[in-house]
Amino acid sequence: MWVLGLAVGVAASVACHRGFSCEQDTQCQTAQVLGRCEATGSCSFPDDSCPSGHRYGEHASASLVDVCVEPGQSGSGSSTGTVPQVETTSTGLATSDEPASTGLPGECPPLRESGPVVVMADGEVIEGLRITTDGVPGISVSGHSGVTIRDCEIHHVGAPGISFAAADALTIENVIVVHDRTEPGPHAHRNQANIVGSNSLGLVIDGVRVTRGSSGIELADTPGALLTMIEGHDVRGPGPPASFIQISESNDVEIDGFSCVNPLDTGRPSNLVELHESSNVIVRNGLLDGHNAEFGYGVLFEQTGGQHAGGLVEDVDVIRMTNGGFSGFPSAFDLVFRRTRARDNICEIVSVPIEGCSNPGPNDGCVPGSDGRSWTSAQGISGLLIEDSRIFGLCEHPVWPETAFVSCDGDGNSLPDGDCGLTEEDFVLRPPIQIEPCWELR
Repeated sequence: MWVLGLAVGVAASVACHRGFSCEQDTQCQTAQVLGRCEATGSCSFPDDSCPSGHRYGEHASASLVDVCVEPGQSGSGSSTGTVPQVETTSTGLATSDEPASTGLPGECPPLRESGPVVVMADGEVIEGLRITTDGVPGISVSGHSGVTIRDCEIHHVGAPGISFAAADALTIENVIVVHDRTEPGPHAHRNQANIVGSNSLGLVIDGVRVTRGSSGIELADTPGALLTMIEGHDVRGPGPPASFIQISESNDVEIDGFSCVNPLDTGRPSNLVELHESSNVIVRNGLLDGHNAEFGYGVLFEQTGGQHAGGLVEDVDVIRMTNGGFSGFPSAFDLVFRRTRARDNICEIVSVPIEGCSNPGPNDGCVPGSDGRSWTSAQGISGLLIEDSRIFGLCEHPVWPETAFVSCDGDGNSLPDGDCGLTEEDFVLRPPIQIEPCWELR
């Protein structure tokens, strides 16, 4: 086991570049200008100093950043089609369908092989390691502040990949965490999340991929935490929580830029993004794909009246959801679901057997607890709001109960366009996040 006590890195910093690829012109809009998707799969923007009139942007492929587009080269994307007009949020971030990835602009030192690491000092930097561990956390931080974990790959079984507590101002960036058990189904016990942490202020998690953990990221008592560009795969359980991201007792958290893709035959998720007893959490710019539990939601707020209230889900897509896509259950208050989209949900689970299924279906599967509703709450709840949202290919009425949502007419009948803030039309899902550290591109 490595025990580090110096506030220095253990390897040279791994140089990486964050870029994204495009398929259509609408994916190249910023808050100021509409760009163009070039045949290279990178975005360019108007620039009169280039002979072609276009220059590649800062998030193009590393070799093309700030390079003039060759004269005569035309964009491959289209500003028309089923991708909706890109809008900007109150933060100024574009809500376009932009995947995030890292490239390779310069040297990329190889990762150093390591056993588990225990942080022993404030301000320590852990970087450039490929950590393999069995039965203990890959990296442990307890009682130390200002720690940075970056440019690392962690393989774990039998314990979390990263575990921290009382670790104020912790930064985790450009990190890959993988549970190494590959057999389908849940792990032996729930204490095998990729990242688990508590009792920490000023937490930043950016550019992280989590795979096959009992959960992806579990946080408790981390108010004000910022999670950006989080890529998740194959949440395994057992639960609870069996979540891609779970936030508990943490007000004012922001999750901005995320995706979780779960194979229906291997994953065993519960609530993918679970926000428990937390006020004013923002969840935006994300994709949730794949859910096979009888009870569980895509994004779930669970609040107690008089103690917690408020939350925003904005520019989030869900597909292949069972029990529900977006929910405040059994109680939640002052929630807004803005520009949320749901399609192709699941009203009978046939991908895996559901032990003790309460409602068997006609195809020997299990009917999920909400009958496949996409926006849900509970009787007696009111004041939730759905705004400017879309549905397509759903197998059940999308909202229950309508009385919980102020944008619904409350009759529970067929849904005309505009009722509940929903319009039925086809749409193209935002692509999943792609975190590609430079060592994977060698």
